[in-house]
Amino acid sequence: MDHLLDILETDPQFRHFSLDAQTIVLEDYLKIRPEARERIEAHVRSGRLGIGPWYQLNDEFLVSGEATIRSLLIGTRIARSFGECLKVGYLPDQFGNISQMPQILRGFGIDNAIMGRGRQLHEPGDRMEFWWVGPDGSRVLSSLMAYWYNNAQYMPEDPMAALEFVRGLRDTMAARSAASDLLFMNGVDHLEAQPKIGQTVAAVAERLAQSDTEDTIVHSTLSEYVDALRATFASDDSRLQTVRGELRQDRGGACLAGTLSSRSYLKKANFAAQTALEAYSERLCGFAFLLGKGYPADELRYAWKLLMENHPHDSICGCSIDQVHDEMMPRFDRVRQVAGFVQENALDALIGRNRTEGAIPLPCDLHVINTLNWVRTDPVRVTLEVPLGPPSRGNAQKDTHAIVRGLRILGPDGAPVEYGIVQDEITLATVLNPHELPLDQWVQRIAIEFVAKDVPGCGTALYRVEPANHWPTGLHEAEHNWRGPILEDVGDVGDEYLYRPPVADLRIQCCLECCDDWGVTGTPVRRTTVTNQSISVPAATERAARSERLVPMEVELEVTSWKGVPRTEYCLTIENEATDHRVRALFDAGGAVSAASPFDVVTRAPDRNEAEAGAATYHPMTLWVSASGSGDEPGMTAVAPGLYEYERYTDSDGRTQQIGITLLRCVRQLSGRGDGPGIPTPGAQCQGKHRFDLAVVEHKGDWQVAKAWKQAHQFATPLVAVQSPRNDYGPATRTFLTIEPDALVLSAVKRAEDRDTLIVRCYNITDDPIVNGRISVHHASSWRRTNLNEEPVGEWSDGADATLEVGPKQIVTIEFRV
Repeated sequence: MDHLLDILETDPQFRHFSLDAQTIVLEDYLKIRPEARERIEAHVRSGRLGIGPWYQLNDEFLVSGEATIRSLLIGTRIARSFGECLKVGYLPDQFGNISQMPQILRGFGIDNAIMGRGRQLHEPGDRMEFWWVGPDGSRVLSSLMAYWYNNAQYMPEDPMAALEFVRGLRDTMAARSAASDLLFMNGVDHLEAQPKIGQTVAAVAERLAQSDTEDTIVHSTLSEYVDALRATFASDDSRLQTVRGELRQDRGGACLAGTLSSRSYLKKANFAAQTALEAYSERLCGFAFLLGKGYPADELRYAWKLLMENHPHDSICGCSIDQVHDEMMPRFDRVRQVAGFVQENALDALIGRNRTEGAIPLPCDLHVINTLNWVRTDPVRVTLEVPLGPPSRGNAQKDTHAIVRGLRILGPDGAPVEYGIVQDEITLATVLNPHELPLDQWVQRIAIEFVAKDVPGCGTALYRVEPANHWPTGLHEAEHNWRGPILEDVGDVGDEYLYRPPVADLRIQCCLECCDDWGVTGTPVRRTTVTNQSISVPAATERAARSERLVPMEVELEVTSWKGVPRTEYCLTIENEATDHRVRALFDAGGAVSAASPFDVVTRAPDRNEAEAGAATYHPMTLWVSASGSGDEPGMTAVAPGLYEYERYTDSDGRTQQIGITLLRCVRQLSGRGDGPGIPTPGAQCQGKHRFDLAVVEHKGDWQVAKAWKQAHQFATPLVAVQSPRNDYGPATRTFLTIEPDALVLSAVKRAEDRDTLIVRCYNITDDPIVNGRISVHHASSWRRTNLNEEPVGEWSDGADATLEVGPKQIVTIEFRV
């Protein structure tokens, strides 16, 4: 940045530089050079420095769709604060592009996309320029950098050598272009600005003008290139092909699909932090905002930015040196700390709780809160704290007569609720008060679990907890209706980018269903069976074969069923001592396979030609993957929060037999595509203990008939339960907002970025239009539709009920005055 600003200020022929469409680099730079802001603003306003619209160039498959929107939402505003934001959908090096990116770009007023991966020119008629259409019908004019985003990486300074270089590149690209304007990209993500490029371009332009060709060369901008494409195809776009849906053409491993499972611990940590921020703290703050409470916009923006520091594709993809990824984990921790702090404050506002007064005596209220937008029946786990004495500064007193000997729980309808005890202990707690030094208080901590029935969407159900004279006993007696997973271990001599099997592989499969030593635990509402196994696997793998030396892979599997909840939950704990291998969980399944993707569900048919050409046979998933049932054979949906890679295992006729979900992919190097060994990455071997939480739902028909997304989101976003003082005047149930039907999936509840209104975003997950959609926000006075950038696209309508027609796979954003 120092050198770039010097070049811009000393060489008038250096016309333009693009900061890779990102704005995070400006924030990083100004932490060190705060005095440089005016210089940067001057170059942005003059058009010589292009910034935005992204905060950072995130991977599209490994973060939520909402996170991708936030990168544009925040990046656009940062760019505008410096003078101007580029309206270019620049996607230079993402490892494939999601199907909904055209709709997301259109939601920010961007009608174009320039990309490096995901589309390949396989057929003679394929061209670099094309229409890209999303599943909702959104269309953007697109340009593939087929010869990469560094095709003019470093032009020779000698004018004649540069002229020869330019003509050669022109001839190569013109053969694959439907336009007369060709995009030469000078630079790459490892290089600084080429100091004399402006002078070189001017010299080549002069020589072209003196020749008998009509060619010209201009030191230009991405915006001007897009303008030229629009002009070319404004009256006749018959030369443009139309490409629909996600872009993941992967011949030769071009999409670097192995990054879906590299360093899976990063993906799981990101999912947890993302869920804490999106599904809990932000939505709960939105609910509190509806009650007239303050909204912590600064804290939430700080958390989002911190989270997005981990989202660049070389970061969340797990394909960097160890130190990069070592620094990511504390960021995830900090995001969860901020999200937790904000969440607890929002809960205080919602239920009238005062944590500075210490533990809450019995009888008390228990608020069960649902942050999803449909009525649900799901498990609740909560730890109650009952005071055994007053808070004190040292020498806290404990009254043993106050110890609780049993509980009685009443539901919203006043009927007793079956529950179980998980833990009962007496301990010294700390009471924090901003006006006091920390106080000690003896409390009885009682961890309970029960199944809350019919908790309203985006609302609460009120339970009462009273002392009783006994604890519940017994065990949920329902037999497991579960599909035993098969644990599969194979060798992997690839790198952080790509999976590669050794020449002679050894495939080890262990059916965890066949174990004799099941142990059974649980409560009246839960049954858990536990087994432990030691599986011998090769200690390492070389290119030729796996080693003969074996090491144990200790595996613990817990299988849990809840009374009245139609899913089976699996907790797999694996102690990994081996290196250079891949571990998957395999589930029996048949029928067509579909997988959730950001704002979409994608069905990918196997393509043997692609596989033979070196394309990956495994694919991305977001939260769940589903196999449809047929006839008497049930379908199944596997839910895997924080895991992003699945593969169909088929028979010789191509029929699905199993679905494999990758748990661990352990490799030794960053990139092994060169002649020698790559940069060592011992952290990518993922040694140590790993926990994976999964669930399986059996159902009739396909994912749409079964509404498979509902159980998937319910498993990944548990109900929240909060203890508060008894209030006999509170409603039994309360709803903050309503979204109907349940095919509209909630994505965001937040305060608007630039004004004091509430934003609600949802999307139609199905292939069918919704004619009578409704979003109702309590206490709202009026509503209007906005685009994803929160700019109005309609007039205000009176009332709290927004009635909508929502097309298949359409994302809808509504603004409410409250």
